[in-house]
This record gives sequence, C-alpha cells and structure tokens, in this order.
Amino acid sequence: MRFKSVGRNPMMRTVGKQVRSHSDEFGASYSGVIMKTTFLLALLALSGLYTAYNLMTTGSIQGGVFTLIGSAIGAFIAAMIATFKPNLAPFFSIVYALLEGVVLGAISGIYTIVYGDMIVPTALMATGGVFVAMLLLYKSGIIRVGPTFRRIMYSLLLGVMFTYLFLFIFSMFGSFNMTSNLYLFVVIASAGIASFFLLIDFDNISELVESGADKQYEWVFSLSLILTIVWLYIELLKLLAILRER
Repeated sequence: MRFKSVGRNPMMRTVGKQVRSHSDEFGASYSGVIMKTTFLLALLALSGLYTAYNLMTTGSIQGGVFTLIGSAIGAFIAAMIATFKPNLAPFFSIVYALLEGVVLGAISGIYTIVYGDMIVPTALMATGGVFVAMLLLYKSGIIRVGPTFRRIMYSLLLGVMFTYLFLFIFSMFGSFNMTSNLYLFVVIASAGIASFFLLIDFDNISELVESGADKQYEWVFSLSLILTIVWLYIELLKLLAILRER
C-alpha cells in the first residue's frame, strides 16, 4: 500500500517519503508504537524525577545552568536526528527522552518550589485528561484530520511561535508582564493548539501504520507523539502558574 497523505506533521514528512510496503512481521504496528511511547515516557519521567528531586533537595542542578542549556540543545538535536535518520531513531529517541527529562525535571522542580506541591500533579493529570479526550474525539470521528485542518493548525502554530518570540523580546526590556491578559491568552491558545496537534499525531500514526511502514519508524511515531505531549504539559503548567498568580 502506498503512502497517500500530504501536509503531514514536519516530524513525519521524511518518513512519508521513505515509507515502503512490508509484511506484518516487519511492519509498524499500533502495539509497537504504544510500547515504545510508554518506554520513552518512562525514561523521561525517571530522568525528570531525578532532576527535580536533586533540585529541591540541594537547591541546584548538577552542572548548573550549563547542564540545563546543554540538555535542551542536546534533546533538540537528538529529536532532529531521530526524525530524519529513522535507522538511528531507537538510540536518539532514548537520548532525547533522557535529556528532555532533565529539562522538564528542572522546570517542574522550579514550579513546585514557587507555586506549591500540587501544581505539577495537576498539570500531569490535565495533560493525561486532554490526551484521552483527544484520542476519543479522533477515534469517534467527531473531528476529522484533513488537509485543511492541518494547514490551519500549522498556521496557528507559526502564529503562536512568533508571538512568543515577540513577547520574549519585550520582556527583556521590562515592557511586558507575564501575568497580563495577553500572555494568558497566548498560553491558552498554545495549549489548545498542542491539544489539536495530538489529533494530527494520531492520524499520522494511523496512516503510516496502515501504509506498511518499516518497524523502525515506530520510534519516530512515538517521538513525535511525545514531543506534542511535552509541549502540552509545559503550556498547562504555565497556565496553572498564571492562574495561581492571579
């Protein structure tokens, strides 16, 4: 079966061009994607818990800010390599999960220190709730992921990215308040877009599995899904912090 979809998530476009037919034994499967996603999430969680615990007990991260910056850059590079070099995806997906865990652990630890013990569990439960809700919406067919839906979502994503960039620049000059109504709106919009991108990930996985993609692409599918989940978690964490401040 040929891959027939267009306008995919950037994480999936390279996969779509390289996909070819395989037998069920060697082809990607939903169970394979689920297992790899669970495995990567577990690694991310362990790395995050260790970092957060270290931060809250010692007041610092081993290696300081350089470790945090290095982990963020390393996670980005690992994600790009895993996406565009599927044969290396198993290794670099694991590297991404471990490094991103350091970043999320530090962020979560800081938010816990500033806003209390319940903000992180609440953000995690909200992320899980949104994930389940979007999965049910996708499976029920209430929301269909077509080319128009994708174009709209990618346009909104670019809009949010540029808005965040402008807000960051303004904040450097002290002319922007992170608890303002504008910032609240942007965070809500970003969280909403991240939620709908889960639908795109679900559809990408469905199309590619049905098209007979090689089993190695399961790592790429899982990584794409985790990237969206991480994005959603961070936005919900920021949203809860803003609401707590207000």
